[in-house]
This record gives sequence, C-alpha cells and structure tokens, in this order.
Amino acid sequence: MEGLLDKIKKSINGDKDAYSKIISYYEKKLYVIAKSRLNNNEDIQDVMQETIMQAYIKINELKSAEKFSSWITSILINNCNKLYVKNKMKLLSYDDIESNNINFKQENEYKKVEDDLNFLDIINFLSIEDRTIISMYYLNEYTTKEISEILKINESTIRSRISNIRNKIKEKMGKENI
Repeated sequence: MEGLLDKIKKSINGDKDAYSKIISYYEKKLYVIAKSRLNNNEDIQDVMQETIMQAYIKINELKSAEKFSSWITSILINNCNKLYVKNKMKLLSYDDIESNNINFKQENEYKKVEDDLNFLDIINFLSIEDRTIISMYYLNEYTTKEISEILKINESTIRSRISNIRNKIKEKMGKENI
C-alpha cells in the first residue's frame, strides 16, 4: 500500500506513468462498481474512461493521497448517475451480465471476476443504491466509513442498510448464512 500511496503522490505532482499504474490497480474495482449501476459494457467502458480522464485532469486538486480511492469512486458514481439519468436505463438483468464480454489481462483473475458477476446476479433484485453499497462493501472491501464518505451518507445509515440488504438477500435466497 505504501508504494501505491507514493505513486498517488507522484501523480498529484504530474507523473503520468505513476497515474497509469494507479489506474491499473483501481481499474477492476471501478469496473465492479460501474457494473453494479449500469447494464451494458459500452456504457460501463464510457463511464470508466470519463472517470479516468476527469481524475487525471483534477488529480492535482486532491489534497490527500490517502483519499484517492474514495475520490475516484465518487467521480465514477457521479458519472454513472449522470448516464443512468440521461438514458433512463433499466435494471441489470442476468442476460445482460452473461452477454457482456469481460476481458482482463490476467487469466488468474477471471475466477474472481466470475465470482463478482455471480454476486451481482444474486443482488440483481436490489435497488441500484443497495447494489452499489453492498458491492462496495463485499467486492471492493470498502469500510462503512469509506462508503459513507463516498456516498455522503451517515456511517450508521450505511451499517443499517448493509444489515437490511443482508436480510433481503437471505430472504430472497432462503438461506441463513450469507
């Protein structure tokens, strides 16, 4: 993590190579969040590209390298919301997930991506907001505090929503240990 913080600091100071490396690190995390909010790969790729460009242009305004993750995630979510409203998209469906072609650079990551997509399929019935929160919490391993900062929602509300979402999933799945 320390190396990553150094790269973020270098990026803030204008190092393009360092920025490229931190984006490579965050790309999959951003993809999972975008996938939880949008229903087709073209829109996801557009939003990710827009997010990466906006972050690059404004990275010198970032005051703390430690806040990069929540900062870029906020940009991504805002871009997803703009596109969602613009296109009045339908909720994600299983067929949409299966029809999208996901190409990541390393084969050993395919299983993780497949698991993430299976999780997204399981949570498909949730609202977009709930899918985003639960994806950030379980797939990207954000803390409730980080999610609270990114989404600008009280941390206790986030904890409560995660608990409620778990109960909804348990009820839907008919299982007790999720």
